[in-house]
Amino acid sequence: MTDAQIAHEILTIFARYGFKKTSMADIARAAGLSRQSIYNRFGSKEAVFGWVVETSTAEMLQHVRTVLSAPKEKPLETLVMVYDIWVGNYVSLSSGTGHGAEIMDLAIASKSRSTSTSEEEFTSLVAKFILECDLAKNIASAQNKVFVLKFASKGLFLIAKSAEEFSQNMRRIIATTLG
Repeated sequence: MTDAQIAHEILTIFARYGFKKTSMADIARAAGLSRQSIYNRFGSKEAVFGWVVETSTAEMLQHVRTVLSAPKEKPLETLVMVYDIWVGNYVSLSSGTGHGAEIMDLAIASKSRSTSTSEEEFTSLVAKFILECDLAKNIASAQNKVFVLKFASKGLFLIAKSAEEFSQNMRRIIATTLG
């Protein structure tokens, strides 16, 4: 398994049990490693979670870059795909578990403590795309639109019952904001 696949498996465990109830044994099983290997590599559950967030975010950013570099024939649909990658694909992990909001809050807190600039890079990539597609008059306007879309996507994450529902509602928000 790749690091991204292992991170996804571990994230699934955190979403299923919540952070507090997830054990190092649960994490080891999800990663296909021994508990001792997990302790040796990370030292703590908090460090594992930080790694999961960083690894998942790096994978998402790479996928977002790929989607945004494609031809800009249907920019609104491209943006739906981008927000599906950034947030929507994780709806299924949290729906029905009761731990989605908790894991999202922890991930946001983890990112704020990190030196990673993934959130800023995401904003920059999407704002540049919006500007290139003439969906905003200037970069400040494009960044403001990304700000609205990011917060709307996080709100949809909390209420959507499926990835499909997330996509449909995100499509409506994108069309209203940019259309």
